[in-house]
Amino acid sequence: MDSDAIVIVGASAAGISAAREIRAASSDVPIRIFTEESHYPYYRPLLTEYIGDNSVERRSNFYLNPEHWYSDKRIELIRGQRIVAIDAAGKTVQAESGGRHPFNRLILANGSTPFVPLKDALSKRNVYSIRTINDAKAVHEQAGKIKSAIVIGGGLLGLEAAYSLTNMGVQVTVIEVADRILPRQLDAECSVILQNIVTRANVRLMTGKTVNSITGGDTATGVKFASGEEVAAEMIVFSIGVRPNVDLARSCGIQVNRAVVVNDRMETSVPGIYACGDIVEFNNKNIALWMPAMRQGKVAGSNAAGKPARYVDEAYPAVLNSFGTKVFSIGDLCVDKKEGEYQLHITKDMNKDHHKKMFIIDEKLVGFILIGDISESQKLAAAIKNGTSHESLIK
Repeated sequence: MDSDAIVIVGASAAGISAAREIRAASSDVPIRIFTEESHYPYYRPLLTEYIGDNSVERRSNFYLNPEHWYSDKRIELIRGQRIVAIDAAGKTVQAESGGRHPFNRLILANGSTPFVPLKDALSKRNVYSIRTINDAKAVHEQAGKIKSAIVIGGGLLGLEAAYSLTNMGVQVTVIEVADRILPRQLDAECSVILQNIVTRANVRLMTGKTVNSITGGDTATGVKFASGEEVAAEMIVFSIGVRPNVDLARSCGIQVNRAVVVNDRMETSVPGIYACGDIVEFNNKNIALWMPAMRQGKVAGSNAAGKPARYVDEAYPAVLNSFGTKVFSIGDLCVDKKEGEYQLHITKDMNKDHHKKMFIIDEKLVGFILIGDISESQKLAAAIKNGTSHESLIK
């Protein structure tokens, strides 16, 4: 084994982005990637669409790279192998099979796990969370056999899952603990607009509800709320967020707060060990999104290869393309402040379900929400970044 190798744990957005950057910086440093999954790395955001249409696996953009890319780039991709321990002082990682693998630099990109607060929920035959392609396949197969399903979580992924199941002819109930859907991505007015679009697609929305338990035995029959009210369904899908996989890092002495703490070089508290993607906390924030994971991976890979790079945090958009509409929101949306502190500019065409809402402070655009027509999204996002006066943006 090469003791000068850069070892990457995880092969999703962050890990593959890191490997790509390492190879761009150095043509000869050995790169070894470990992934628990047996599949070649794929585009995880498509999994919720997969549960309603498994043909997405045949799309050219589903897999991150062709199979030959790894050998062409002389990147050793070790699939189906979980790393269970790190010896930071001895510079080795231990695989579940027992083998030890040396490294010169190490990049942790081992992602996150869906949050399921009810103990043993996933042990039931028809209760799922969606994190891997195998999860998506299982939900797709089950959806073809049933008539009703519950999706717990009214966030972006929960709504996408509900839409995919609806497309398979399943009657879906979405349960959200907040009093409205997308409470962090939309303001109250825009939440109502989207809720009306969703319910017109024959999806039942239940907001302000906390699921206390799952009814039934080995096979779930539904859920029960704190009030005692029950909702029946033949399948349950959890989509209420993720938790970073920090145990591996914590066990070898790396500083962990809510997630693995990194600096702007994506380096952890242990020199020579970097982290990126869902497992990291940068500037007291843990963001589990594809775009920042790729950018963080690029920075981690560059620094691991000896080429200095810095990560600069920025706002990332919330994007939804379901139920026959599109949603794009970014920036300061008056979620935590009073509306009087903002100047609002609103344009709408309710006949087309088009809605644009711009949030302005001190004559500068600080955030916006687009529903229906999102053609201005890139222009407006650039205006936020550049501090453009809002007057030039109003038609």
